[in-house]
Amino acid sequence: MALGACIEGFNSVIRQVIAIDATHLKAKTRGVLLVAVCKDGNEMIYPLTFGFAHSECTESWTWFLKQLRNVIQYPERVMFVSDRHAGIFAGMEAIFHDAAHGVCAYHLSQNLKKFCRQRDDMIKLYFRATYLYRVEEFNCEMAELKATHRKVYDELLEVGVEKFSHVHSPRKRYHNDHQHCRVN
Repeated sequence: MALGACIEGFNSVIRQVIAIDATHLKAKTRGVLLVAVCKDGNEMIYPLTFGFAHSECTESWTWFLKQLRNVIQYPERVMFVSDRHAGIFAGMEAIFHDAAHGVCAYHLSQNLKKFCRQRDDMIKLYFRATYLYRVEEFNCEMAELKATHRKVYDELLEVGVEKFSHVHSPRKRYHNDHQHCRVN
């Protein structure tokens, strides 16, 4: 389901960054709720679409993303952010192959905790590297991660720096690229 006003707002003034995720429903019907949301200019959650599916799998994500693609005017400009669920990656490849796809920094940080005992130190280094906008500073933080938490560093390289770091992201995650929306 997508409300017309939400779709119109996304296509005209909302930054082209979409977070997608699912939550498991525990009611009698079970299943999952698939959601796509954005942030508005005040950093508040902006609902885009949602759908119900039997499970979080490739088939469900492909169906949901296909419906979403039908309402987005410029899919090649979109940056998607999600967890690393295999169904999302497969659906993205099938439906939004022309859009950028990054990994949610928070979800990734939770996955990285299994690699080390000094979690607080590692998490601080990871988040500093993630949110930097200069390559030199990013490389410095990654070098420190490599020296102090080698397994975490190796896992981040396996994920791909373009998936989690702002400086290496193929699309901006933080900026609205609609030129016609500027206020003079």
